[in-house]
Amino acid sequence: MHIIQRKIKDRKVLLLIKTILANHKMEILGKGMPIGNLTSQFFANVYLNELDRFVKHRLKAKYYIRYVDDFVILHRDRVVLEKWREGIDDFLKRELKIQLHKEKTRIIPLEKGVTLLGFRVFYHYRLLKRSNTRRIWKRIEKLGRRYGDGNISKEKALQSLDGWLAYACFANTYALRKRVSQRFEELSGLQVSATSAKAT
Repeated sequence: MHIIQRKIKDRKVLLLIKTILANHKMEILGKGMPIGNLTSQFFANVYLNELDRFVKHRLKAKYYIRYVDDFVILHRDRVVLEKWREGIDDFLKRELKIQLHKEKTRIIPLEKGVTLLGFRVFYHYRLLKRSNTRRIWKRIEKLGRRYGDGNISKEKALQSLDGWLAYACFANTYALRKRVSQRFEELSGLQVSATSAKAT
């Protein structure tokens, strides 16, 4: 609230924010954020703006990107990255009372690809994370069954498939999208293209 109050002066808005935070059920008192609420991205960006300022102005990192609570820093020297990781972890614990995720915080060569927002990003191409690829097959089976049993309308089924196809388009996934579309056709009896789930 101290950080938010520096950005927002309206008392009614501040009261609303306090109410939202107070009604959030958390495992550890005072920790966590109401995920799923439309305010969660806003809270993360206001709160982690402090991290952005630290990384850019104190560490002087040139190549830094962040989306909500995921971030990547690029540098040629591993020693520099290790020093920055220690500095960031210390800053987060001291100033924001949070810490880096131990399993997900890694220093890796860029040619191995960077995992970010459900993609594995390489120099010249992007792939979906393997877990996301496995998940779509389960989703398609369920979607096809629901449509076949009459538990979901054609529009809803196509809309769901279209959402995934639109997401997958951001990676090199044409062959995968084609296979997914074909499997959906087998299950539903509808014909769709690999780039759009409009019925043909």
